[in-house]
Amino acid sequence: MLKHWYVYIIIAVVAELLLLVCDKYKIIKPKPLRYFIVIFVSAFICFGAFDLIVGE
Repeated sequence: MLKHWYVYIIIAVVAELLLLVCDKYKIIKPKPLRYFIVIFVSAFICFGAFDLIVGE
């Protein structure tokens, strides 16, 4: 079984970019809710892209 460790790094980078956008435009005011939403959105984006591009 292959271990795709780079997927987690990509999720962290995408989450950081989404967090920067949310902080700049003040999309979601409470910080805990902002972190929670950013983590889930970035995970869905990255795992979806991983399944479409690399998945078998």
